[in-house]
Amino acid sequence: MAPFQTESFGRYYLVDKVATGGMAEVFKAKSFSHGGFEKLLVIKRILEHLSDNEEFVEMFIDEAKITVSLQHPNIVQIYDFGRINDNYYLSMECVEGKDVKGILRKLAQRRKLLPTEFAVYIAHEMAKGLYYAHTKVDSEGRPLRIIHRDISPSNILVSYTGEVKIADFGIAKAESSAYDTQDGVLKGKFEYMSPEQASGAELDHRSDIFSAGIILHEMLTGRRLFKTDSDVKTLEKIKAVDILPPSALNPNVPARLDDIVMKALARDPDDRFQDARELQQALLEFSYPATPDLTRESLAHFMQELFAQEIEDERARLAEGTRVAAEMYAAEPHPDDGDWQMAATTASGTLATRPSRWPLLVALVAVIVLAGALVVVLTREPHPPPPEQPEQPTTASLQLRILPPDAQATIYLDDQQIGTGTELLKEGLPPGRSVKLRVVAEGYREWSDTVDLVAGERLRQQVRLDPIVEPTPDDSEPTEGSGAADAAVVTPPVPAESPPAEPSAPQVVVEPVSVDARFVSDPPGAVVLVDGRRVGTTPLTWTDGTPGRSYSVRYELDGYEPVEFSARLPSSGSRTFSQTLAKKEVLPGKLSVFSSKPGTVFVDGQEWGVTPPMQTREVKPGTHSIRIEHTDGSVSEGSKEVAPGAKERATF
Repeated sequence: MAPFQTESFGRYYLVDKVATGGMAEVFKAKSFSHGGFEKLLVIKRILEHLSDNEEFVEMFIDEAKITVSLQHPNIVQIYDFGRINDNYYLSMECVEGKDVKGILRKLAQRRKLLPTEFAVYIAHEMAKGLYYAHTKVDSEGRPLRIIHRDISPSNILVSYTGEVKIADFGIAKAESSAYDTQDGVLKGKFEYMSPEQASGAELDHRSDIFSAGIILHEMLTGRRLFKTDSDVKTLEKIKAVDILPPSALNPNVPARLDDIVMKALARDPDDRFQDARELQQALLEFSYPATPDLTRESLAHFMQELFAQEIEDERARLAEGTRVAAEMYAAEPHPDDGDWQMAATTASGTLATRPSRWPLLVALVAVIVLAGALVVVLTREPHPPPPEQPEQPTTASLQLRILPPDAQATIYLDDQQIGTGTELLKEGLPPGRSVKLRVVAEGYREWSDTVDLVAGERLRQQVRLDPIVEPTPDDSEPTEGSGAADAAVVTPPVPAESPPAEPSAPQVVVEPVSVDARFVSDPPGAVVLVDGRRVGTTPLTWTDGTPGRSYSVRYELDGYEPVEFSARLPSSGSRTFSQTLAKKEVLPGKLSVFSSKPGTVFVDGQEWGVTPPMQTREVKPGTHSIRIEHTDGSVSEGSKEVAPGAKERATF
């Protein structure tokens, strides 16, 4: 949308727009008070046309009542609730970072997966917050029985400092809720519902655990678990829970983690983790010996590198918005910022002096002292220094797991030995270059690959060594599936009845066998992934394969459906694997345009009609320019990106 203009909203100043949804807008805001004190927070404001919707307002009030009682480091804190003019609003803690949806989208653009340790840590922290909410009691010790019902990637926030917080209890269900969902009405995002939620059945806290399992599965695989081309199909797929473990899509996911994910995703709630603490403990045990504190620091570096440009842009917008807000605040009268005693005009027109509030303050301080409380006086410089720039990571790290576990391996990086054994963690490596990684073990074929080291990232690699096979003279080719070596030594047989003796014939050395796999696609330019690892783009000649072995190959090209197939390499020579890619069906999207101020709507230069009411039409996927010529002569402009099959809304 167009650059946001700072505006006042009651005692708050909205300095930057974070998001606009179908029901509310979210802003970064500043509040100011006496002595130069200022606070950064977030304002969630109901859209003006929904303020007369009693059902929605009741649900919004429920969110305030439920969330304000939740005081936990893994839940976004609510500060205030109220109504200014025709807008209900919530003020809440500002989490400077991204939601999980934004993180996965950014990684998909870079064709990368979220590192497993970060996916596990985010799920661990999410489980901590859920357990607190699920077991929360009121002041008399009665369970509130809170169920979030909308645990989804867009409601899990990850700060740039590595904190994880659950947001948006907008449709949460609690024992104290005044608002009750009608029977048969589904609340929440369809793709992240539990089977019982998709069926419209009675829910308990284990529904949130299933939703958390979906998010963990998607973080580990980078794929949408229940995404289909229609809501009906999605709900049916969820009810059936016909899914594969994460390792089927990401071979680097260990079996132990597979078990945790699949238990959280059990169709029957009785087969799942029975509370979120069980899930948290399972993830904590899997992470050992890593600790949440150390992982949080690593995640912070990861976030700051991944969103470096966004952080810079957000800080610039916040600084400018704060400057304008401070000027607006300074230009307005603030009588409460003055002395405690001030003159006031009575109804008769005479001047009266406001009573001193010092006795009240003295009494209040006395009560605090008697209660044993600690009074902390917070002061702030009138003009605080700008926030420090995050320290950018300057080194990379490498983690190897070598199979089979009994191999006595030696590991080399650019021909320099960096370790031995089957487990290796090497930190402090210089980034920004491609290096040759080599693993050598007696009795096994040497393994090598070229890898890229990136600052702030840990490269994880699982290496499976192929044993060297010694064939007999009448068996010139290795047995099917044996993982034959490129070179083998053939020794003449010794008769059984003869005593052992030195071989009379010299050893015969078989020259290394070279095989080529040529990957071709129509159209060309597709990314080639072999056993989940990117090896190049088509047309491509690949020479790193083992003769006679089968590989899982996938072609990916923007705008085309991916193709997966099995490629068996020949025992020698070369073989071509050609695939024709089918174009993806491009579904139209829907765009809605609404303005609280009357005007004529133009989208991509075409007139749509007058708003209000809202103007909605089908549009082609892509970015669309929006212009509203208001009846008072003013103009609003902006743009909105619409994905295939998506519904987007632009609100002015």
